[in-house]
Amino acid sequence: MLFQHSEEGNTKGLGVFAGEVKRFSSADMHDTQGQKLKVPHMGWSEVQQKIQHPMWSAIADQERFYYVHSYYVAPSETSMIAAVTCYPKPFTCAIAKDNLFAVQFHPEKSAQPGLQLLSNFVNWKP
Repeated sequence: MLFQHSEEGNTKGLGVFAGEVKRFSSADMHDTQGQKLKVPHMGWSEVQQKIQHPMWSAIADQERFYYVHSYYVAPSETSMIAAVTCYPKPFTCAIAKDNLFAVQFHPEKSAQPGLQLLSNFVNWKP
């Protein structure tokens, strides 16, 4: 909703940020062994932090978080990319700008790292 457009239902977004929400391309959905990957992407995947941010406090780079999604955000402003995940290619899984931090994964289903992220959110003073 924060971006200009979403392929999910070919919907106009609020346009708070430049960019769009895209569906995983079925042509790209193969792992390194050529096996077909499922969409929606469901399960645990590593998150590679791209920027230092208070929301990543006490969370190791490459920590695993839980996903259930078929779409990902493609921001026009790459400086707002806070983290990426590979499935099978890198996609933006967290954005940060000013007092906004948003993630694609489900912190509430992501065990200790998710609890830490939620704790960081509660204690964040942007």
